[in-house]
Amino acid sequence: MATSNKQTKAERQQTAREKARQMQEEQRRQEKRRSLMVRWGVVAAVVVVIAVVVGVIFMNSSRSIPDAGPAPSAANDQGGITLTSTTELAPGDEAFTEVDNADTAQPEMTGEPPTSVPGGEARPAGEPAQIIVYADANCVHCATFEEQNAGQLAEWLDAGEATVEYRMLDYLDNPATGNYSSRAGNALACMAEQSPENYNSYLTQIFASYATKEGQGLSDDELQEMASGLGADLNGCIDGNEYRPFVTHTGSAAREAQIAGTPSVWVQGENWDQSVPFAEYVEGKIAEQG
Repeated sequence: MATSNKQTKAERQQTAREKARQMQEEQRRQEKRRSLMVRWGVVAAVVVVIAVVVGVIFMNSSRSIPDAGPAPSAANDQGGITLTSTTELAPGDEAFTEVDNADTAQPEMTGEPPTSVPGGEARPAGEPAQIIVYADANCVHCATFEEQNAGQLAEWLDAGEATVEYRMLDYLDNPATGNYSSRAGNALACMAEQSPENYNSYLTQIFASYATKEGQGLSDDELQEMASGLGADLNGCIDGNEYRPFVTHTGSAAREAQIAGTPSVWVQGENWDQSVPFAEYVEGKIAEQG
């Protein structure tokens, strides 16, 4: 007896419902795939935009930065600028007027802490104690050091008990901040040259801004506005990156001296022993001067 394969009406309806369900399921899967592709496309586009922005920032911060340029008249050959009071700078090295980084190889860092630094010395009895500070404008520990000690440094300076030499470095340059370390170092060199009486106040304000800028650094416009608030017009010097080669030189000299991090503070030719509070340590050195 032959068996009929003809479906009943109920079976045909069930088959149709199953096909419809399968089609709907396939449509949902396709829509999910399209949605994921759109999302990943958006993510990829955002990454590309960020990369472009960072690239533009980097190119803008790097353009027109020559290998050679002038040194501030108050600078020494290590890139240091020395305060003799809160409103006065010591004369720089007369022979140190230009820097040229074209043939300067990146110094090798050995990892061994230095026992001395170029220019660091124990001053003779009766003279002000020598303090040298290696610092970076984008360094949180440097900002903390200044917050805690700027007032005391100012007292020693104005009492004639110490000189304070700042060697501002480019260690924390990065495209995301437009190489802020170098830009701030340039601005400070501009101030040393054009309005030396405001150098200390400017440096203090730059470090004080770290907390509000959360390590992102000041823009050139903000550096100019800050200088203007002190009565100094540094616009052309900052916009022209006049002392950026000098800042590069200072960083290279610090690496050559094996300065691995900032702040690195030297008093009377010796590295500050941080197990002793800074004020107490320096007061001991000042007392030795008589």
